[in-house]
Amino acid sequence: MLNEGFYHWCIQLQQLTQAKRWRSLIVLVGDEVWTTGQLETCHRVFISDQSTKVTLNKPGLFYGDIDDIYLSSQLTHVNRKTYNQYLGSEQSLVVFTVDNNIPSQLANIESDFDVDAFAALSGTLVAGSSLVLIISPSQFNTSLSKDYFLQRFIQQLGKDNCYVINQEQALLPKLLTLQEPATSRETSINDGELAAVKCLSTLPYGCMTQEQVLAVEVMLKVLSGHRDRPLVLTADRGRGKSTALALAACQMLKNAQQPLKIIITAASKQALTIFFQQIAQHLPTAKVTATQVEHPNGCITFYPIDRLLKEQPEASIILVDEAAAIPVYLLQQLLSIYHRLIFSTTIHGYEGAGRGFSIKFRQILQRLMPHWRNMHINEPVRWAIDDPLEKFIFDSCLLNAQLPTYNHALTSNKSGVMVDDNSIDPSAFNLPSSLNIELISVETLLNSEVLLQQVFSVLVTAHYQTSPSDLKLLLNNSAISLFVLKQESDIVGVAMLMREGQVDEILVEQVLANKRRLRDQFLPQSLMMHCGIKTSFNYSYQRVMRIAIHPEIQGQGLGQYFLKCIEQHSVMQNIDFIGASFAGNSELVKFWQQAGFSLARVGFSKDKASGEHSCLVTKALTPNAKNLQHAFTEQFYLQLSYWLTDEFKDMPAKLVWQLLNGNTELKRLEFTPELAETLNDFTSGQRQFSSCIYALHRWLISHLTEDFDAGVLPLIARILQKHSIEQVCKQYSFTGKKSLNQHLIHYISLH
Repeated sequence: MLNEGFYHWCIQLQQLTQAKRWRSLIVLVGDEVWTTGQLETCHRVFISDQSTKVTLNKPGLFYGDIDDIYLSSQLTHVNRKTYNQYLGSEQSLVVFTVDNNIPSQLANIESDFDVDAFAALSGTLVAGSSLVLIISPSQFNTSLSKDYFLQRFIQQLGKDNCYVINQEQALLPKLLTLQEPATSRETSINDGELAAVKCLSTLPYGCMTQEQVLAVEVMLKVLSGHRDRPLVLTADRGRGKSTALALAACQMLKNAQQPLKIIITAASKQALTIFFQQIAQHLPTAKVTATQVEHPNGCITFYPIDRLLKEQPEASIILVDEAAAIPVYLLQQLLSIYHRLIFSTTIHGYEGAGRGFSIKFRQILQRLMPHWRNMHINEPVRWAIDDPLEKFIFDSCLLNAQLPTYNHALTSNKSGVMVDDNSIDPSAFNLPSSLNIELISVETLLNSEVLLQQVFSVLVTAHYQTSPSDLKLLLNNSAISLFVLKQESDIVGVAMLMREGQVDEILVEQVLANKRRLRDQFLPQSLMMHCGIKTSFNYSYQRVMRIAIHPEIQGQGLGQYFLKCIEQHSVMQNIDFIGASFAGNSELVKFWQQAGFSLARVGFSKDKASGEHSCLVTKALTPNAKNLQHAFTEQFYLQLSYWLTDEFKDMPAKLVWQLLNGNTELKRLEFTPELAETLNDFTSGQRQFSSCIYALHRWLISHLTEDFDAGVLPLIARILQKHSIEQVCKQYSFTGKKSLNQHLIHYISLH
């Protein structure tokens, strides 16, 4: 095939995509020399030949390795660490290689295909542009490969949304839509495009679509209208959601009659790049930095979510961008502090599990602020709504997996019991006997796209950050087991487990010497490095990576039943430990403690994305494992009292209560007559707080094993975490030292 023929084909493709406001996916399958020639042609068509047209003069990106001198000088090279910096940019060409110097011994097992970067960078392309994917002939012929993700991905390439060009085939793919009469078609399209451009020039606020205009006006209403009516603004990627948020903020400052203080928060500062770029563009009179906007009528300031909740600064309105990447319970705290809020997030997309956010958070909003409003932006800004590239990305990465709707009651009036040693009767959990558990193989998932979509749609609701690489992990990692919980034929729960432990002694020695970190060995590695358990790799583990129950039927005991069944399966496999690691809050810790799991570790630093401390829990399933677990659990609680005054000084008091509530050993602590007398001296007013602190500490530690009472939270902050009187009074609304002291005395006297 001659490059000249390919050149004219690319010209036709570009004319089509420009006219339809589409973006195209070109797949090149061939040797290195041939592929380089095709890439140079693509660059010539999509970038070089357009240099005189300002509207199309966009740069290009290359993800992978470039041996060609010309291309390396013309395209910006990005990699796994740097591609995120370009997500706010606009490109005419993105070249992406499936492999990046993967070791030859792994080539037939799994490719180094960075699907997260692939999906994300596709969002930078504008109408009329192309994403060129380079796949070697051996990778394209996946029938013998164990890379099941790539197998499925290649199958998706066979659909109508992309053009596969193979060196072994003489003919180029047909551009079928160009076969219609050219004259009348081009006239119609051009007139439509002209009308669209004319319309854009008249839209207010600097908006690109009518939906953006409506979104800006709805956001302005949040500031000017009634309080306690938050807005949830949702969209798929490329809809101009973040831009609309910025345009609304600009308009708020322009319209302000008095100094306005706008606070914006997100999971990370980098997530707000587009927001601040748009502010700088549409508010030229303002001084704009990466985290701050100063304007004559007010300011816009970025606050990390944890700092915002801790300091609670005064604000006219709070903007939350990519809210799905922030745990729902933190968003709920914002509702209790501020009265004017806008939550903006991607529902599908590459930033996180927006679907889970939308369901869970709406339930909270409905309960706390029933007058909340919702708006979804459907129309893309950078491309047409029927864009074939977006459809391919959504299908191949399951970003369009729809969460099914269930309407059955999941209750049982039977008083069930364990059926036998190997199975559990659902009625023991007051659940219907029609529930059943299945272990699903990768082959089963690959043979049923419907089943795969159902499984993944439920799985993403378990985590605030889900990406396309999670699908790759699910299909490719042989250490993973996938369980589904079914109500008759409906999937109501999904769990993904990772087998860990019992690795080669040489590797263990390297870990112990701090020379290596092992992939997919989180539990034994953490127990060794953080808890000092030198023998941790001698045991076998099943790590629960994700466990999810359909959001519409949560809170009925399904999760506890599901976890119990998984535990029983692990026992049958002679597994020593079942465990999990998660971003800790009081509700999640409670869930795992109720299932019989014990705390082994809580991370000292907070996770950047969740703003929470990571928690590691385990449950011993064999006699030897139980002895070891008792040792490291005891060690954890012995040190916790010291951590609470230092590393965990700012930990939410409710989480402190939950951690200690699960330690049944505390109930056995002897409270001597001397301690009781000291405690009585404090409650009777005979002695001061500081002179009775040891007795107060011992009483509170033991008391925390009782049922929760919100009145205990100031005691935890003051006695266990050593917060100052001023801190506790501010946080719990006491008028001063006397008021706080009266509360302590009253609470202890009642209990």
